[in-house]
Amino acid sequence: MLPYQSLDDDQLGSPAASRKTYTVEDAVEHMGFGRFQLKVFFICGLFSATDALEMLMLSVLSPVLRCDWLLSEWQVALITTVVFIGMFSGSNMWGSWADKYGRLTIMMIASVWICYFGIMTAFSPNYVWILILRCLVGMGFGGAIQSFTYSSEFLPTKVRAKVLIIGNFMWALGSIFEVFMADLILPTWGWRWLVAISALPTFITMFFLWTLPESARYLMAAGEREKALKVLEDACKANGKSLPEGTLVSSPPIKRGRFKDLFSSELRRTTLQTWLLWFGAASSYYGIILAQSEILERGNVCQRNSMEERTCHCNPLTASDYHSMIYATLGEFVVIPINLITIDWFGRRWTITINFLFTAFFFLLVQICTSRALLTVFIFGVRTFASGIFNTVYIYTSEVFPTVVRSLGLGSCSAMARVGAMITPFVAQVLMEWSMTTALWMYGGLCIACALTSFMLPIETKGRELAQGKNNS
Repeated sequence: MLPYQSLDDDQLGSPAASRKTYTVEDAVEHMGFGRFQLKVFFICGLFSATDALEMLMLSVLSPVLRCDWLLSEWQVALITTVVFIGMFSGSNMWGSWADKYGRLTIMMIASVWICYFGIMTAFSPNYVWILILRCLVGMGFGGAIQSFTYSSEFLPTKVRAKVLIIGNFMWALGSIFEVFMADLILPTWGWRWLVAISALPTFITMFFLWTLPESARYLMAAGEREKALKVLEDACKANGKSLPEGTLVSSPPIKRGRFKDLFSSELRRTTLQTWLLWFGAASSYYGIILAQSEILERGNVCQRNSMEERTCHCNPLTASDYHSMIYATLGEFVVIPINLITIDWFGRRWTITINFLFTAFFFLLVQICTSRALLTVFIFGVRTFASGIFNTVYIYTSEVFPTVVRSLGLGSCSAMARVGAMITPFVAQVLMEWSMTTALWMYGGLCIACALTSFMLPIETKGRELAQGKNNS
């Protein structure tokens, strides 16, 4: 028998252990950030902007429905709450479908879903149908969230955090566009036309989504290796790169943690603290979105009459109110460069703490007796830092949890955010009607508590490698 060493490697071929291989993650890191990622960023950002149209519509629709249908504050608040109930109940459904049928497929179905039930809302004959249809729209948002998963799968690690922060630009753009449309459409055509027109861009986005490839990670998980390889080849070509040397292989399986692992001795404190941060982030952000129309509609605390003194329950928004809302929304653009600088200079904990403190500060300033111009500035301040909280909290959470429980950690935090979003309409629209000062102090106090919680987080993730197991946290 001839010894192995007597044969050349060229005759035998490379041993299996020495053959070069790479995963989808390796290919994404190799291709870098280029034209392909810009295309994905633009189209997924456009999807985010159309979602913002539907979400921000709630703040301008509430005062109109209150007047047209003589709704109570509880009924108005419930219109927003059912949207987040739908989102909460639909997230798991869309998530499981995305794993089975693909990210891109679910995104396109979700866009049609949101558009269809959004347009149907315009034909609602009564209040009950409004609730049912807005809840179904909220379920569609659970599928739209897949756009964040999809885009992040094509982003190299070193730019992922910054791109996610910049992605807030498209959401802010959609927010401003919705208020602009409300100013043009509501006074002349009415709320039904606004609801229908706001839903159309989501359907148009589907045709842009059609130009994107399916997620390479999903294709590999589904056993479609050749299709995944073609996606990666086209992405590299668009970026002027070639694929890494070797054979494309699946990523090694990751051990999945259990829900109770989030409450292990190493993670219990981190889990509870991040839950509060997500709850506070959603409560404050959606709270000011809903409260701004209430505040501008009725003026500050010194200009308001008590409910017993008011002869008319509704005061429709004026052109000046819409302009003030547009100016306030500009704050969401301002916070993007601020977070880009502070998140790497001061770290994640300090950036979250600063955002919460300034949000609390401007919430409390809103109750001061002052001019309309200054009131708009205060609302602008709240919108600026409240929107900044979400980006930094998301980045911190995705970095602080070990790999084995990262998905569980993010999922549980997202659930807490939706709980906050479900509750906040009853503060921003019901309690605000009874006592504006009490409502503003509740938001301010919550943000201060969250700032202290952020300051006391046990781990700073700036410059820290992602942990793999619980003991690495």
